Amino acid sequence: MPLPTLYHKQDAVPQPQHQDHEPHPQLQQEEQEELQHQPDNRANYFCPLCGKEFHGVRQRRNLKRHMMIHWGDKPFQCPFCIHRTNQKSNLKTHMLKAHRAQLELEGNTNEDA
Repeated sequence: MPLPTLYHKQDAVPQPQHQDHEPHPQLQQEEQEELQHQPDNRANYFCPLCGKEFHGVRQRRNLKRHMMIHWGDKPFQCPFCIHRTNQKSNLKTHMLKAHRAQLELEGNTNEDA
């Protein structure tokens, strides 16, 4: 399946920029502190299918992972059943909840399961 086209939010939906670094009245305290510590030139990506936003230069990877939800791509399959998931961490959680006894028999109840 082809990788998604990555859209920069500023290219698609122009938003007024708050230039003076004063806290925006609608932002929560944590968001205000985060914005004060991030450079203004950070990349902003958004999902072209649902509009979910991903802020920051390292968020391209998270957008790709998010797009798997829309594609239905689930590359991680449980070795004990037919369950599939789009993230390795979700597979680990599934295995610990649904197959703990089998993992204990194999001696694999640690985080590397």
